[in-house]
Amino acid sequence: MRDEAQRAKELQTPRAQLGRLDQATHAELGALRVGAEPLLAEVHAGVAVLFPEAGGTRLAPKEHEARHEKLLKTMDELEEVLEALQLAARGGRSGAVPARGGG
Repeated sequence: MRDEAQRAKELQTPRAQLGRLDQATHAELGALRVGAEPLLAEVHAGVAVLFPEAGGTRLAPKEHEARHEKLLKTMDELEEVLEALQLAARGGRSGAVPARGGG
């Protein structure tokens, strides 16, 4: 039971979630995924800095906050790009991005 709890915890780490995002975008978008590659690379880099491997260097609180804010903005941009690519992959209009409410 302890092993199951450990595995469940590991599945919730930012790196594991990012791995699942990579798999999902590859499966959903296929070759169109290349359009999101630069932003995905930025997200990977941001996660690596904010959530270092065991023994890695942690950021000072203010630097962590600034990097976290930058990562959130990049993820918002990635979301919009992925929505547009998803529409294209499904045969929708590739030139239009759906309007986002509240912002």
